[in-house]
Amino acid sequence: MGWVIVDESEKKYPNRITADDLRTAKKPLQDGVNTTERPRIINRGNFLWTDGALDLASSKNNEAMTFVQANDMDRAREILEELRDHEPQFFPARFNLGRVYLFFKMHQEAIAEFEKTIQLVPQYSRNYYFLGKAFELAAKRDAADFNFLRAYRYDIYDLLPLVALGDSLLEQKRTIEALDVYKQCLKQDSGFNDALIGMGKVAYTLKKYYDATLWFRMVDTKLTYSKELHFYYGESSFFAQDYQTAAKQYEVMLNFPQDAIYSKISLARMKKRLEQTKRLLNQSIE
Repeated sequence: MGWVIVDESEKKYPNRITADDLRTAKKPLQDGVNTTERPRIINRGNFLWTDGALDLASSKNNEAMTFVQANDMDRAREILEELRDHEPQFFPARFNLGRVYLFFKMHQEAIAEFEKTIQLVPQYSRNYYFLGKAFELAAKRDAADFNFLRAYRYDIYDLLPLVALGDSLLEQKRTIEALDVYKQCLKQDSGFNDALIGMGKVAYTLKKYYDATLWFRMVDTKLTYSKELHFYYGESSFFAQDYQTAAKQYEVMLNFPQDAIYSKISLARMKKRLEQTKRLLNQSIE
């Protein structure tokens, strides 16, 4: 069965032709079948759904995705593991199972799944991106960075792997290298939210707190963005003595208690930081 892979996530270049546009555009007949009429694998929120196929594997895969949407990841995992055992070559289910393993922080299992998806569909860039995420979770930074670069080279219109590389370099205190990566992102898309956040994090790391707030203000929160923005925006504003903005950003960050930022700072510490900021704000008003 010939599949067409479609990305329905938010367009990163709303005013330009992207790789996704080219992939989903109507194409000539291949082997007597128009590609737009083939069953599709659809990327929605970085999970793969199937459309137009009536086989049992596709049905079970989509059933698992409904449990992902309902935030019942345990049930989704059960279905996908059973599907893997019966249909080990079914690419969407293997990819989704890797994503679910990442949710549970099962990095070795995730690595195994994404290495398999690369064997099945080596041209799909997100395979390498999430393999990089799995290696990152396993604290294997070199392998993670290598796969982020592979993902970007397979699809240079997808900037998420490049931002992930920048974030990884920043975590390794390779600040100037990270800065160069974020700048490369902004050369391709000057309004790419996660690259703007990256530039702000570089300024924050260099203790240029006011400069950091300028970068964070540029982020369009109506579009997709990394929620860690609110922590770094809050911290930068705090050290720049803009306590009103800091308090607002901490409050927003507390609305995302499952965010990865809480692996760096505890939820309790975030709450104390908000209380401290409010006290300073009240003192400045008095």
